Amino acid sequence: MTDLGGHGVLQYSTHAELVDPSCPAASSAGTGLDAIIVPAARPAESLQTAVELAKGTGARLVVLCSFRSRADDVSALLEKHGLQDSIVVEMPEESGNWILSDFTTTQWVHHGPGKGVCGARNSDLSMKRNTGLLLARMLGWERIFFLDDDIRAVSVETVLSTVALLGADGHSYRTAGMSVDNYPDNSVVCHARRAVGEYQGVFVSGAALAVDCRVPFDFFPDLYNEDWLFFYRDAAEERLATPGSLVEQMPYEPFADPQRAASQEFGDVIAEGLYALLHDGAGAEAAGEDYWKRFLESRNAVLTGVTRRLPKVQRERRSEIGKAIRAAQHVLSEITATMCAEYVAAWQLDLVRWSKLVANLPGGVSSIDDALEIMGLR
Repeated sequence: MTDLGGHGVLQYSTHAELVDPSCPAASSAGTGLDAIIVPAARPAESLQTAVELAKGTGARLVVLCSFRSRADDVSALLEKHGLQDSIVVEMPEESGNWILSDFTTTQWVHHGPGKGVCGARNSDLSMKRNTGLLLARMLGWERIFFLDDDIRAVSVETVLSTVALLGADGHSYRTAGMSVDNYPDNSVVCHARRAVGEYQGVFVSGAALAVDCRVPFDFFPDLYNEDWLFFYRDAAEERLATPGSLVEQMPYEPFADPQRAASQEFGDVIAEGLYALLHDGAGAEAAGEDYWKRFLESRNAVLTGVTRRLPKVQRERRSEIGKAIRAAQHVLSEITATMCAEYVAAWQLDLVRWSKLVANLPGGVSSIDDALEIMGLR
């Protein structure tokens, strides 16, 4: 953990202790995996791993396309590989009719106080993942597996053993995921901490995540670290599992664009702050303005600490890391304790609203088109 000068609030360098390390070695024999859901943003050829896993597990492949992922190209690829039961959806560029577009957290980020600190973010990842959850509920899928299109080095057996943890005997795991260790699945700030010689772990990721859709589940808010917020209550209630497996993702340059760090800062603050509470046996109910005031001071100490250690970094990397940290610091200076408390309160209200929405969804919907129309995605 990071020493933050005695403020009593810590940004932890790892959250591994919040996932049960002694998960049962569940057998994957007979595991029922209904769908592998890919929120795709890259060209169709990036789906090779997903195609191989769909063939090996017998699960239908659902590809939700946007940005550089084109539905026609993906459909052609899946037809070439004989995946007849696959589903390909071209996600809309605008989300005006999206069923969650008027959620308080969504409005807060895009049109409310959060617009200034989240405005650099351009992502529909939460929409895609929530689409997968709602499809599962309406079409009667019991177990699904989210897989990002940049994930590699994951086997059929590893996927099935992860899915087998859901509802395993003697446990009530609602989500089970793997960690992405190479290239590490971290925010820009966490990559910077590692680059200057500090220890920085990785946590369970939505990039390779199994979800039990037979029981209540939460939603992915439209915010960076949306996966951490999705399984936050599972982590708090010891319902988040991992088989201990590590997967890989395609490498990228986290410091190439300082705006990447800027776009992540508010979501990083919210997620790290909420998970720090779990280490102390507290939950979101303890995240009031006094707490956030102290945590923001702690976060500032983290960023200052990275800057102080920059001389340890090779000269050619020093400048770009420094620019990224300064971009994060600029956004951090605009984040207030009131904003953080308001966002968490809005998220809590949306969790209640989400629960009612899911409970009122029609079950046994006969077609993907009907389900998409209910979601406002036709």
